[in-house]
Amino acid sequence: ILSRATGHNCVICQDPIFGEEVMAPCNHFFDIGCITDLFQSAMRDERLYPPRCCHQSIPLPQVRPHLTQVFLAEFELKAQEFGTLKRVYCAESTCSRFLGPLHDEDSSKIFTCPSPKCTTTTCGKCRGRYKRPTHSCTPDAETEVVLTLSRASGWSRCPGCAQMIELSMGCFHMTCRCKTEFCYLCRALWKTCKCPQWDESRLLAPAQ
Repeated sequence: ILSRATGHNCVICQDPIFGEEVMAPCNHFFDIGCITDLFQSAMRDERLYPPRCCHQSIPLPQVRPHLTQVFLAEFELKAQEFGTLKRVYCAESTCSRFLGPLHDEDSSKIFTCPSPKCTTTTCGKCRGRYKRPTHSCTPDAETEVVLTLSRASGWSRCPGCAQMIELSMGCFHMTCRCKTEFCYLCRALWKTCKCPQWDESRLLAPAQ
């Protein structure tokens, strides 16, 4: 049995829609394949989250009936991750699974990676590998080497998710893909410090 045309074209592929469709808040229509791809892209790239059309978020309840339970579970985990400002990821570099929020200095939290192939323990305060029984919240030698080389190459570590970000322009206002805004020089949240806002030599170099 052939599906009946809805009379709408998909805003992404521009093809006529047959069968089920999703209408975004902006009144654009998506076929199920394209809306699924849009949500998959949002999970892969935080800059595309939340899924949106015409700068308006597409509510998950409108799409939920058209997604598998496995897909929904993965999407909701990503939503939890992207909704967390200061994040802890598994200290095992080959895993890097999101574990939960960073804990403040007055509390202690040890995360055990839920991945059956990993089970690495990560400190919720320093984000480093937790080593019993003499764990200290200081970078190990290998991590310190990486951080030193990164700083020398013009990279700074995001205070929100601990990812390294390159300074490519003269302004010291850094915006991470996790949406944390911070100062490149001191890593304080923007603009809570007294550091200069830019390096004039970096501004002049691209202009020349």
